[in-house]
Amino acid sequence: MAVSKRLRYEILRRDNHTCRYCGAAAPDVPLRVDHVTPVALGGSDKPENLVTSCEPCNSGKSSTIPGIVAPVRAGVLPPSPEALAEEVLDLWLEAFGSIYGTTELTFSQVEEVRLGAIEMYRMGYSADSLRRSATTCGLKGDTFIGLSETSDAGWLLVTTEAFRIWRSLWYRSTGHSEWPGMEDVFLFECSAEGAMNAGLDRKTLLRAAANAGHARAVCIENFLDPAIRERCGL
Repeated sequence: MAVSKRLRYEILRRDNHTCRYCGAAAPDVPLRVDHVTPVALGGSDKPENLVTSCEPCNSGKSSTIPGIVAPVRAGVLPPSPEALAEEVLDLWLEAFGSIYGTTELTFSQVEEVRLGAIEMYRMGYSADSLRRSATTCGLKGDTFIGLSETSDAGWLLVTTEAFRIWRSLWYRSTGHSEWPGMEDVFLFECSAEGAMNAGLDRKTLLRAAANAGHARAVCIENFLDPAIRERCGL
């Protein structure tokens, strides 16, 4: 069933004629009514699944993964991309400082966090999702905002510990002259998170992370006994 003109008007009025993805408002941009969870993925035409979207966000948005875009609450406007980016950066710096003892970073690192938050927000990630990701990424020293997050504190603690061991031994293996690059960090995180999801225990994960760091490698599974890899399907 198509969204009626009356319902479209009510959605636009509810959202104060402001794009829920990027904060752009009429008359600066053409506005559309968009499905948060697309019809192709089972989304409905109910008001809680409909949001105001500017034409650029609407045309650039593919079928969004359910749960990533925030549910709509009447009377609550989304933060602007720039305001959210500053909030995300503050959360990231706080988490980073708690682990590494400093918030003195290069300009490029700060901009990666800030611009990454803006880009992911405009792609449709919710503000709450990006706030959680900021803390997770800060603990790991990762600037890929929006690409890594979890709400499981125990799971996060183990993967963060594994990352710190891996990163430290990588640095030591180079004679304290080179940290792993961001692509290496991203690949290691994917490997560590995949191992945790497969049921690898903490002790085995940390041992494999240490061996991978010493060898300057990113794939934890290459440092597991064949029997363990087979058991976990890695």
